[in-house]
Amino acid sequence: MLTIKQATQRTGISADTLRYYDKEGILSPNRQENGYRYYSDSDIAMLKYIAVMKYANFSVAEMKSMAELFSQEPSEECNNAGKRVLTTKTAQLKQTIYNYQKIVNLLEDFIAMMSSADEYIQNKDDIDDFINQLFADIQRRI
Repeated sequence: MLTIKQATQRTGISADTLRYYDKEGILSPNRQENGYRYYSDSDIAMLKYIAVMKYANFSVAEMKSMAELFSQEPSEECNNAGKRVLTTKTAQLKQTIYNYQKIVNLLEDFIAMMSSADEYIQNKDDIDDFINQLFADIQRRI
């Protein structure tokens, strides 16, 4: 069993974040008689999953849902629920990657167009159209 300080050292997740996860019901470690949180090896493993989900822009609700599913006995219902969450998140991430790739391409085009002020002025309408299209794509995602 690890104290909250040891858990932060092991995972790199701040103590405030660990307390927040507990408050939100994402991960609730055991508490001893002194009221201190103690993290088991399985809690540390779950924190690693949570860190990956956070990096992948899972919402708090999605992280909580997945943590609840991980804590259940494997079943078809549990498996299907997990697949639904992951399928939705995968589609969202693919759209985000697509949008980021468009942004990277745009920035590369901007660099090329900045060879002169005249060239920029000549392409300004095309740039504005591209930004408007990308903005619309991003708004549909939100």
